[in-house]
Amino acid sequence: MELSERLAIARKERGMTQREVAEKLDVSFQAVSLWERGETSPDIDKLVDLAFLYQVTTDWLLTGVEEENVFIDFQASLSDRLFDEGRMYTYIKTYASVKKLYQTSKVLPYARELHKGQIRKGKDKVPYIYHPLLISCHALALGLDDDNLISTALLHDVCEDCGIPADELPVNKETQTAVFLLTKNSIDEEQYFARISQNAVATMVKLLDRCNNISSMAVGFSKEKMAEYIKETERWFYPLLQKAKYEFPMYSNQIFLIKYHMTSVIEVIKHQF
Repeated sequence: MELSERLAIARKERGMTQREVAEKLDVSFQAVSLWERGETSPDIDKLVDLAFLYQVTTDWLLTGVEEENVFIDFQASLSDRLFDEGRMYTYIKTYASVKKLYQTSKVLPYARELHKGQIRKGKDKVPYIYHPLLISCHALALGLDDDNLISTALLHDVCEDCGIPADELPVNKETQTAVFLLTKNSIDEEQYFARISQNAVATMVKLLDRCNNISSMAVGFSKEKMAEYIKETERWFYPLLQKAKYEFPMYSNQIFLIKYHMTSVIEVIKHQF
């Protein structure tokens, strides 16, 4: 049985018409029809939406094999789950499967298990795995779908927070090196950022990490902590952005967008002090 046939079966079992599916997913009726005829395939984000809508797993849609659909609450709307851990986990898992990011597929459950029971600091107590998942989704949304980069994003805190040496991580040497560079250890800030700036993967993950933290600091930081964080960002991350722009031109578009977002948020917050 092909993907197209499983899409049609799942829709019919939910008692929905192709037009109703199209309206739910904000696509054309013709798109749904083409998917079910096997003439085209849904994009990865639409495939995840279809799995939620039909209350099946993406594994079943893609392969016909049923696996545990982690974290998913089918009662919530699609928009409510945009940044839900389950939705992000499923999105990355599906993306890795479709794009053949084999290392990411292996690292995803590994990172979740390592961070199990850990809570992110801040006013909103959320599972720590939310953070690497969000950074990875951010990277994919920017077109950064390199297997080593996404694996590094998922693992970037495990050495420091879980006590796992970088050279024992179940990944290739390039990813081990990037994770090692992102682990602070006992070196000072200048050394830390100098060594990160020499590695493209470590640089992009560090920038995405800071961009993510800046986006959420208004709800998780005190006013004093925000001021300190902004000062730190201007001291270390703005130069890193500038250097990355010239050192890693293949990421110039993504660097521009990250810089735009970071500076926009910071300037708004600074005007509120």
